[in-house]
Amino acid sequence: MKYERISKEELEKMEKEFIDFLVVNGITAADWVSIKENEPLTADKIINQFSDVVWESILRSTKYLDKIEGNTSYFFKCAEEDIYLILIDKVNKTQKSTSKKYIKSREQEMFDMILSGCVISDGKNFNELEH
Repeated sequence: MKYERISKEELEKMEKEFIDFLVVNGITAADWVSIKENEPLTADKIINQFSDVVWESILRSTKYLDKIEGNTSYFFKCAEEDIYLILIDKVNKTQKSTSKKYIKSREQEMFDMILSGCVISDGKNFNELEH
């Protein structure tokens, strides 16, 4: 897997999208029932593939990430080629801005950042601080 498997609850909430995914991949409802019952490893692989598609879609449409750790706030703008950071240190009352090129793919770096505590945001904080 490229990303993380979505939970059973998330999969249930995305039932329509999952059915569409199965149809696009030539798997009928009867096929899916049979695969789940007779080929659990294949069923797992299909769910893993769907999870990657879901994550890829979310990450491609995400432009901003935020992370708050104690007295430090990180606001990221995830552009196509570079990621921009505005860091706020509440103790020292400082603001720092920087940017860098992605080392991995944009989406993989963003996913790693989410795993490390970043949350997807609307970019309001970043944009207010940038100006």
